[in-house]
Amino acid sequence: MADHYEVLGVERDASPEDIKKAYRRLARQLHPDVNPGADASERFKLVTHAYDVLSDPEQRRRYDMGGDQNAFGGGGAAGFGGFSDIFETFFGGAQGGGGRGPRPRSRRERGQDALVRVTLQLGDVVFGVHRDLEVDTAVLCETCQGACTQPGTSEVTCDICHGSGHVQRTVRSLLGNVVTSQPCSVCQGHGTTIPYPCGTCQGQGRVRARRTVSVDIPA
Repeated sequence: MADHYEVLGVERDASPEDIKKAYRRLARQLHPDVNPGADASERFKLVTHAYDVLSDPEQRRRYDMGGDQNAFGGGGAAGFGGFSDIFETFFGGAQGGGGRGPRPRSRRERGQDALVRVTLQLGDVVFGVHRDLEVDTAVLCETCQGACTQPGTSEVTCDICHGSGHVQRTVRSLLGNVVTSQPCSVCQGHGTTIPYPCGTCQGQGRVRARRTVSVDIPA
């Protein structure tokens, strides 16, 4: 994997402010909305991942020491191994242990409930009534049919989280290394990225529209 400092173009002793400036400069150049090329998209992922690591003091310290190594000296930390395994099991950090990690977040999420005020006559309240109500809501994008991508293109698996939607981070504690899982900052937890979003819905899969909903108001 490419060196994070080289990806951002900074020295290893760069200050947090220098790292932030380098990331902002590269993000403006490589963001998919500005530079839709596939090469730029891949570089943007690497730049974002490098910034996530180097902007966090603890992660940067571990990276400078050679990565997420055991903070107590590799195999010499036998006294903490049992506790570490327990924490990894509960926090989803055990590799190959048979446990299921968090699932990727779906792009198709249920919208919020709509509150519509209806004026009724006395007879409607007594006997009930059928009404056709117009509501502002989100409907399926006719261009991409909810796929969120331009016609002829598709989503691609995120290179950072490898489709899981989450990345694992190791936190040092008195009982060993606690592995926690957080949503991937590159794909926003979806597990996939959209190199070429649909121009109609801007990659959302839905568009705002007014639709008619038939409602039976009970007596």
